[in-house]
Amino acid sequence: GHYGRGEGVGAEEVKKTEESGFDKTNIEAPDKLVLLKVERDVLINDLVREKAKEDVKYCFNQFVEMSRCTQKHGLVSGLWKCADENTDFKMCMQWAFYQDELRDKCKNEYVMRKRENVQKTREQQLENEIRMKVIGEWVKNNC
Repeated sequence: GHYGRGEGVGAEEVKKTEESGFDKTNIEAPDKLVLLKVERDVLINDLVREKAKEDVKYCFNQFVEMSRCTQKHGLVSGLWKCADENTDFKMCMQWAFYQDELRDKCKNEYVMRKRENVQKTREQQLENEIRMKVIGEWVKNNC
């Protein structure tokens, strides 16, 4: 079957270009908030998986059924005794993966998290600069 295909999503989107546009003498630093395609796909896909499992609107119920079954039968025998629950969950996750509303929600959350991290980093840098100035002043005056 092709249920296990959810993992490699995006791989078939990659098109080979005739010639790379890469120029190592002229590399632009990407804007901090620009979602690099690979980063976006990997991280947003993780978020989509996380959210789809938590939300009743998507795959929460299937996730619970599969988990219950696995707990009841144990991981090893659960592999075949819970095959139906497993398949339902995988099919649901594949379906959820392409729901625009869920993906958009995850993209927005990702951008917000990224903004917060950039903000924290800036505050940290500022704090360190001030600390270094203070230490510098102290050293100048006391040594």
